[in-house]
Amino acid sequence: MNDLLSWKNTSLKIDSKIDENAVLIEILKNKEISLRKDDSEYTLVNQEFYYIFEDEFINQSKNLNEIITKYAQKNYDKLCQVYMPDMKVFRDVEAISKDKNSYERIIKENRIDGDRRNFPISLNVLNEVLDNNNLKSILFIDILILFGLATTSIYNAEEVKAEFRIEDKCYRVELNILDSRPLYLYPIYDWIFNDEEYDESYNVKLQVVRQVIINKNDINNVDGILEDSKLAYKRIISKKTNEYFEQLNQLKDDFLILSQNENSSLRTLNLTFFAWLGYLGVELFKIIINYKGEDIISYLLFSKGAKKGIVLLMFIVGLCFIFIGYVLEIKSLEKTYKVIKGIYKDKILFETDLECENKFETTIKKPEVGTLQKLVFSIIFIALFVRFCQTFPW
Repeated sequence: MNDLLSWKNTSLKIDSKIDENAVLIEILKNKEISLRKDDSEYTLVNQEFYYIFEDEFINQSKNLNEIITKYAQKNYDKLCQVYMPDMKVFRDVEAISKDKNSYERIIKENRIDGDRRNFPISLNVLNEVLDNNNLKSILFIDILILFGLATTSIYNAEEVKAEFRIEDKCYRVELNILDSRPLYLYPIYDWIFNDEEYDESYNVKLQVVRQVIINKNDINNVDGILEDSKLAYKRIISKKTNEYFEQLNQLKDDFLILSQNENSSLRTLNLTFFAWLGYLGVELFKIIINYKGEDIISYLLFSKGAKKGIVLLMFIVGLCFIFIGYVLEIKSLEKTYKVIKGIYKDKILFETDLECENKFETTIKKPEVGTLQKLVFSIIFIALFVRFCQTFPW
């Protein structure tokens, strides 16, 4: 069907000579939707209460101003319907347009330089009627959301330049309606404008989101921005006034120190283990050089003697000391980890729920004795212990 559609500005041109188009014309007439007829061609102007081939319109359009104009002319205050081309029926739009007024108020407070400075649009409705798999439609929603999130926006027919600024800190992002990838910002928008704990809570949430984006100097990690924003907002509504972002930066510093100490412990283990292995190799080399018999393999693996038992016992004890020292260092780091975790929950989050636990666990990984280290130690220990037992004259 897409190949049979043509557009002039925001109006759809329908050639009635094409069978599939003739079916569409009949459906529109049955809904008493006004059509202008010119010979065999019908024109469907932008409809106030109906959404018809909206994704196709966005895909073919190269003018951002034209797309914004089309959706600013829609009526979001009354029941609307969207056309389902696969089933050739209309269905009611279920989304609630309660976000529209809040969005408009935010837009008026922001500095926007473009053909339009007011956007009487419900993004809740657009998010439902537009195809979530259509990249350009999602990008258009991202641009509208960006107008609300950013403190300053400049746009023309193709490009949008947005700036987030708080005092002397700022972050800038640019999007192009023709070739940019979508950011998928709607979850942030949904949390700000639809999840209201109290009247006009969106103002506080908006400021929090702006601060998080500026601090991260990034807008692409939507999940991370949303998670940090929720945690910061939770502290604000709990009237905890310590600086969240300074403490979060301190948490990152603690994470780096903990990681460095864990790496240092592993490096120490490797050095002492290879030193131990080198000494074992030297002893084996001496045995091989001094051996006068014919079957050196049998001698190394099965020969008996108290001296050999003592030497093997020394190597076993040395190996145990090396591994025990490594385990003790990791246990010490685990204690540090628990202290940091306690400070994080008590002074940064003031909460102990599952969401906070997950946030901490994804930020700082608990120090643990590595599986590879345990496996190597076990294999070598068992091999040496078996060989030690063979030295006894049973």
